[in-house]
Amino acid sequence: MKKVSLILTLMLIGVVLNAQTDWSKVDFIKQYKVQTKMPGGVAKSFRENPTYVNDYYINQASLMKGSSQPGIMQKQGVGAVFSEVALGGVSAEALQKLIDELHAQFIEELKGIGLNIVDGKAIVEAAMADGKGEKKNQIVGMTDGQPVYDKVSIMEGSTIKEQNIFRPNQKYVYMTNAKIPGNFYQKVSKNENVNMISIGYTIGFASFEGSKTMSKNRLTTTAGLSITPTIYIVNPKGLFAWITFNKPVEGNNDWSKGLEETDSRDGSYWGLSSKGEYSLSADEAKYVAELKAIVSNLQKDLAAHIKAEIN
Repeated sequence: MKKVSLILTLMLIGVVLNAQTDWSKVDFIKQYKVQTKMPGGVAKSFRENPTYVNDYYINQASLMKGSSQPGIMQKQGVGAVFSEVALGGVSAEALQKLIDELHAQFIEELKGIGLNIVDGKAIVEAAMADGKGEKKNQIVGMTDGQPVYDKVSIMEGSTIKEQNIFRPNQKYVYMTNAKIPGNFYQKVSKNENVNMISIGYTIGFASFEGSKTMSKNRLTTTAGLSITPTIYIVNPKGLFAWITFNKPVEGNNDWSKGLEETDSRDGSYWGLSSKGEYSLSADEAKYVAELKAIVSNLQKDLAAHIKAEIN
């Protein structure tokens, strides 16, 4: 009888560990410790002025790198170990279709809380007439539905080496990636008397876990879907606001088919990455469905949160 009970207990534990998160039941604002800075002037401006979603994007990691560094208690000569892995099986076409759908949903969510949403055409056309669309660190114009490849400089704590940036097709974008944007946003927001919202999602797909003995380092690479939202707001008076998620959303990983070795460092076969000796192969339909479930439900909570902040 005890043996049967033990088997049932182990089966129950297995079911719990493999249970998929129902994202429609998650309180994203509370669970992910969202913090908001929204001055009263910004809240008032949302109620009185039109709003333009000036940038909406997905940064999809395509190549990630982890490491396990030597510890001070290990033997002399023990070196670091590294793991570099590409995302396999997910096409640019599938992610482009996804972001088109998610952007449309977000616009409807914002309209649903009473915001007057404009498409930004007048803003972008005026900026292009002033020559702003020609600078390297800016995007001013209409999107063409093509992802932008970006080789990321590894910063402390980051594991993303390459990413592809997706934006909804045929939408007006007004953005800069300059570290000090100056009055890039404030000036146009004031001239057009419009609030501006930028929202993006950085998506990782791999998790790296190091382990050490006195004489050896090990590094394990597994599927690890994570989403980190970034939200910035500016109003016509140049006041900035932001909404910060203090920890990333960690998704379900049943999309993963496991780690596969490629026959060269040419990762063109995988579609999004420029290289990679190994790939985490994905079931595209499951991967995209998980992203859609997370972001679509997150955006509902985000819109409700903005409504609570401005009322």
